Amino acid sequence: GQRQRVALARALVNKPRVLLLDEPLGALDLKLREQMQEELKTLQRQLGITFVFVTHDQGEALSMADRVAVFNDGKIIQVGSPEDIYFRPEVPFVADFVGSSNVLPEALVARLTGETCPAAIRPERLRLAPEGPLKARVTGLSFLGLSTRVSFDAEGTRLTALLPQDVARPREGDEVALTWAPEDLHLMRASERAGQQVGQRVGA
Repeated sequence: GQRQRVALARALVNKPRVLLLDEPLGALDLKLREQMQEELKTLQRQLGITFVFVTHDQGEALSMADRVAVFNDGKIIQVGSPEDIYFRPEVPFVADFVGSSNVLPEALVARLTGETCPAAIRPERLRLAPEGPLKARVTGLSFLGLSTRVSFDAEGTRLTALLPQDVARPREGDEVALTWAPEDLHLMRASERAGQQVGQRVGA
């Protein structure tokens, strides 16, 4: 962490209006990286300098940024607030890349909603219920501390749920029903068109 602090101090001597930070915390362990993230956020607020922060860590991007730009193959796919990127992805790539959201294919979405477009739902929004719109088979469980990650096969689509520890856990091989609040299913109606248009603008 000390090397990063020294390099940052040198970069700030000339009081730049914009500072590019390219993977500055990638070599640090998790605890020190989280500490440095807070230091950088505090420093940015105090100095009022725009930080352009490049990272492959999706959680780091969401926790540190006021605005996030998601790149794929050298093109910007979506720009927005961390909340927009996380809860309202415009294309399946963003939904899967940022926080590994469940992406439902068009055929399944059409049966569930009548809409012919892919949709995304966060793992923490999926719930088990006695009855639900989607039947699934439990294919795996992983203990994560505060939650348990449960994997499902739902009509050939792999889905993942994060269940709090106070919720009864199913067993591998169980047949279950999945449900969610209507507002938690995000329809990506203009998914491919949105990605292509943004990519064309950046490449122009």
